[in-house]
Amino acid sequence: MQWLGPEIAARYESSHWPVLLSVCPDIDRMQDREHTLHSAGYVVASASTLFAAEQMCHLCSFDLVLLDRECVPDDEAADLLQRYPSVLLEPGVTELQLLSKLRAALQTQQATVAVH
Repeated sequence: MQWLGPEIAARYESSHWPVLLSVCPDIDRMQDREHTLHSAGYVVASASTLFAAEQMCHLCSFDLVLLDRECVPDDEAADLLQRYPSVLLEPGVTELQLLSKLRAALQTQQATVAVH
């Protein structure tokens, strides 16, 4: 994991790749997801809590949020879900399913931007 300070945030924002925020309360699963996404060429920042994710949103602009469904009880994530295109993930999602859902979400987002 890397601290998302101003110099790192600037590097992410200048990147031509989509910048992803992954919110996962399970550290092992979070690290596996980071590895998968980095290996696929994505720029990713990770948070283990909604509070941390919301604070990171003040430092960096994200193209998409990958959010574990277990992080969304009682509409606690409503603000985050309203501000960013999001993909809700089940705990048992495989690497292939993750990349497939991500690709579909990014294609939908690009199509929406192209229409405007």
